[in-house]
Amino acid sequence: MSKLISKDRAIFMALFFLCGSVIFCAGLMVWFLMMIGAATISPVAANIITGLFLVFASSVTLFSVIFAYTALTGKDLNMVKGLRRVATRLTLPFMLRVAKTAGMDRDRLVRAFVNINNDMVRGIIKRRQVRKLLILLPHCIQLYGCDLKLTKDISRCTGCGGCDVKDLVNIADRYNISINIATGGTVARKIVKDTRPDLILAVACERDLLSGIQDTYPLPVLGFCNERPNGECTSTRIDTRLIEEEIKSIYNFKEAI
Repeated sequence: MSKLISKDRAIFMALFFLCGSVIFCAGLMVWFLMMIGAATISPVAANIITGLFLVFASSVTLFSVIFAYTALTGKDLNMVKGLRRVATRLTLPFMLRVAKTAGMDRDRLVRAFVNINNDMVRGIIKRRQVRKLLILLPHCIQLYGCDLKLTKDISRCTGCGGCDVKDLVNIADRYNISINIATGGTVARKIVKDTRPDLILAVACERDLLSGIQDTYPLPVLGFCNERPNGECTSTRIDTRLIEEEIKSIYNFKEAI
């Protein structure tokens, strides 16, 4: 489905502009109240306050235009690094609070954000040499009840076909990419620290993907939301073709590793 008519993305952008309008109106109210006091003190103070408000309003407008352009087209304006920082650290947390108050589906918004983040990251890797990739998987992707301990050595998978691990290991071997299973955020951070990748292809639920993108910034992360046919954290699945297609796309930008 086109990004322009994606329902999740449309809802995300509608909430984004709503939050932007709230922030702008709040700034306008603060400016008005400060102007009342400044007018009784000095015209210079009033001019300074007006100037600061104009800078604030211009910044909010510029960010909104750039973010909307990236979100709706999947392209960037060579400002992606700073845009990701603001979107990840400030914009999304505020939007999620508003969404919670309004009773909106958090996972749906996070999925839309992950897709937008992926667009930004793809813009980054077009301009950056990617020497080392890491595929990072959640422990719940392993078949529930499997006796093999794959968190320390994923290559021990025997390929019974009960889960997607073996297919992902084969993809990693085919393209000479590191692949690991993380049992939680602490383990994931240690794997990233030890592996020191230039780019992470992460599979997880919406909550863990969001925290991972935030924790690893400015390291770029391409996120893939897992499928949960058996419920939360139990024998989750991923379309392995998406992972391989993404890797092929990355290799088209750069020489084979």
